[in-house]
Amino acid sequence: MFDSSRVESSTGRWSIPIGLFLGSLLLVAATLKDYGITWDEPAYFHASDLQNQWLVEFGENLLRFDLGKSLQDENIKKAWHWDPYHVPHPPFSRIVSGITKATFAPYVDKFVAYRLGPALFFALLVTCIYVWMRDLFDEATGLFSALALLVIPNLFGFAHIAVTDIALAAMWFFTVYCFSRGLDNWRWSIVLGLVWGLALATKFPALMLPVPLLLWAHLYLRADYRNNLFSMIFLGPLVAVASQPYMWHQPGLRFLEFLYEGISRGYRPETNFSIFFLNKIYYTATLPWYYPFFIVGITTPEVILALALLGALLIPWLKAQRGTMLLFLINALFLVCLALAPGAVLHDGVRQLLSALPFLAGLAGGGFYLLFNWLVSACQRASALRGVQHIKAKVAAATLIFLLFPPLLDVWLCHPFELSYYNHLVGGIRGAYARGLEVTYFMEALTPGFLRSLNAKLPPNSVINASTANFMFAYYQKEGRLRPDIKMTDTGPFNYYILLNRRSILSARQQLLLNGTTQPYLSVGIAGVPLVAVFEINRPGQRPSSYAHADRK
Repeated sequence: MFDSSRVESSTGRWSIPIGLFLGSLLLVAATLKDYGITWDEPAYFHASDLQNQWLVEFGENLLRFDLGKSLQDENIKKAWHWDPYHVPHPPFSRIVSGITKATFAPYVDKFVAYRLGPALFFALLVTCIYVWMRDLFDEATGLFSALALLVIPNLFGFAHIAVTDIALAAMWFFTVYCFSRGLDNWRWSIVLGLVWGLALATKFPALMLPVPLLLWAHLYLRADYRNNLFSMIFLGPLVAVASQPYMWHQPGLRFLEFLYEGISRGYRPETNFSIFFLNKIYYTATLPWYYPFFIVGITTPEVILALALLGALLIPWLKAQRGTMLLFLINALFLVCLALAPGAVLHDGVRQLLSALPFLAGLAGGGFYLLFNWLVSACQRASALRGVQHIKAKVAAATLIFLLFPPLLDVWLCHPFELSYYNHLVGGIRGAYARGLEVTYFMEALTPGFLRSLNAKLPPNSVINASTANFMFAYYQKEGRLRPDIKMTDTGPFNYYILLNRRSILSARQQLLLNGTTQPYLSVGIAGVPLVAVFEINRPGQRPSSYAHADRK
């Protein structure tokens, strides 16, 4: 007989996850247009197109039983290894972006269509942490943990950017979740192999994922992880190779190439970029040992940090959830400590540490659970509140609002410059700037609104010098986002000087211009801190000034 109660129970159980998935996906999708194209995205977009084209041709040739051309190594390299310097990472995130672009480009802006890929990863991450924390604790804790991801500014910001960082964060978390589920269900062990294989096809650090998993399992559940280990050893690598056609020829040699690319980045000058920290220029190998812990601490909302610390300290008192909370803690610490390994790179703020943030949100969920239950217990003991109906639900709602409103307000106020966010431990972005921390680096501050202002205000036939960002303005012009009469130069005379306030690559002269008394012609900033500034050197038709001939010095 049809059991309506089971249908209602199932509907109720999955309505919130579905709502969170759709809500977070739509929220990110609606704001994708607000961000400028970042440093790496033009190359990633093109790589997605090449891979898409190859996949379409592969499908057509498969139907014709003529796969020879598609499987030729030269054709595979043209599509899947087109520019290994600018696109050094495995292709899974770009495959997803290529699919979203092919599906939605007829209906939305081209850049938005690519960026629906990371939006999809983020929405799945929000949904996964809710389901895990709900099953581990309760619905209120699951909801807090999911919403915490939305109000961590760097996570929310990178959900809009079609590079590998949010994809790796999501795939790392999914792999840990599947490992946990696979301890008592062999079917989840199979899913684990599939998911870890796709994580390997996302970015090199996923190769290190077994270390925290096996460390935790061997210490905590020594007899239960055999199926997981078998799946990771035999199924994961097969999925990784199958999803990377470049690995189909000479797989051994190209796996060594993959290893070299991953472990040598910190040693090669072309991939080891400078870092501006406390008014000094560093490279990863010369940074203070505490840098990765410090940068996570000052770019994560204080509420999330405090609750994560509470959750970590009180793990011994969480009897039923102790194992999973320890798993979160081990992964968070491992990911931050991984940045200290030889060959690692730490440029671009918290970007290289992004995968640790979902585990911080999970630990914060544990802290929320303890605080929430203490508040419920206190309210139930209070004589003035004994007649209040549904006290637990009301306390949950009030606690969620009280804890999440401050970081939500921060995200609102700094949008679309979430990558520039610093918390109040260093005085916000203004305090961070004064203390000598990098406030922008990835070119997302060259927003569509800024481009519209340039198009509207620059005189005809203006010549601009955008220093290291000239290639990006050339890309915008090629894509029809910048007026065609505007010209760019690196060394010749120019009328307007455009500076991105990435102090790790600015000369002393450029920093003096940005922070001096000269008023910019146009600017983009937040909280009084300049992110991008345009200076008028001379108007078109006038004799070029001496500054217009000066290259960066």
